[in-house]
Amino acid sequence: MPGVQVDGNDVFAVDDATRTLIPEVKTKGPRFLHAVTYRFKGHVSVDAAAYRDAGEVSRALENDPLALAAARVPGAKKIMQEAEDEVRRAVAAASSAPWPEPRDAYSDIQDTGSGTWQ
Repeated sequence: MPGVQVDGNDVFAVDDATRTLIPEVKTKGPRFLHAVTYRFKGHVSVDAAAYRDAGEVSRALENDPLALAAARVPGAKKIMQEAEDEVRRAVAAASSAPWPEPRDAYSDIQDTGSGTWQ
């Protein structure tokens, strides 16, 4: 399958590649976009990623996609602050919501098979 590889930490490179691939997909069929990036955290919320070298993670964070994009987007700090405020409001609403009925507590969730929720 034809495709392209881009720096997945560069949101503008990903956007450019996507803009190139979409017309091709519509006229010629499937394409593959390989956006190479780095996973800063564990695979799931209960994965502390203790197997990771702290220096490696620290170096990778120097290429954090959000920080790199924010440095190039006018008003990015305001946008990010608004997003953080929205998340805080959502967490507050969820925290004050009533608990689900016990029969519903385990529906529509992913079961990783191990770990403990924190």
